[in-house]
Amino acid sequence: MGWPAMVLSWVRNLLTGRDQDAHAAADWDAKYGTETGAAVTLESLSIGHDSRRFGERYQASDPAVLHDAVAFIGLQPADYTFIDLGCGKGRMLIVAAELGFKSCVGVEFADELARLAARNVAAAAFSNVTIVHGDAGNYAFNEQPFVLYMFNPFSRQVMARVRDNLLKLNRANYCIVYKNARWRQLFDDLPTLRYLGSPPAHRAGVLGVHIWLPRRGSAVDAP
Repeated sequence: MGWPAMVLSWVRNLLTGRDQDAHAAADWDAKYGTETGAAVTLESLSIGHDSRRFGERYQASDPAVLHDAVAFIGLQPADYTFIDLGCGKGRMLIVAAELGFKSCVGVEFADELARLAARNVAAAAFSNVTIVHGDAGNYAFNEQPFVLYMFNPFSRQVMARVRDNLLKLNRANYCIVYKNARWRQLFDDLPTLRYLGSPPAHRAGVLGVHIWLPRRGSAVDAP
């Protein structure tokens, strides 16, 4: 990766906030003996999908993001599946399992990250977590209630495909938790969703955590 590309990547990630959590929860991996912290550029990964050019480098989320989002929504994790599109090394899947989600699914298009996520989940000894190696834009959601989590994982082209896949559902039985929501307009425009806002500790405009719930009467009861 040449210097111009490195500088461009640094500026892009600074503007989108992907480095904001680089120092957060520095000792989190010690809890389970996992490795989820170090950032990884796409150039170093094997990605057999056309979506490579629309992806972003791997950067781990702060576990507090999900804890605070769940509390802000007021949902009972045991009633939901947790889905992380662009799950990277699997940190948020483990956090979701800790919180008591019924099941957890991580979708990751980079082979090395998908395999590392599986190893990390195995080290944490959670049996309700599944890793799907594939393109998030092709992931087919089901009708069971779920929480969809995304941390600035890809560009608008893939995010629009995710939006279209959500629209295929008969009912909006889901919540969206989107950190660094560069493409939030795609979800603001969904007729089946209403924008809830951001948890108090994560209100930072586009760099913050943004949450959508089903509109009243469109799905399961929500706050």
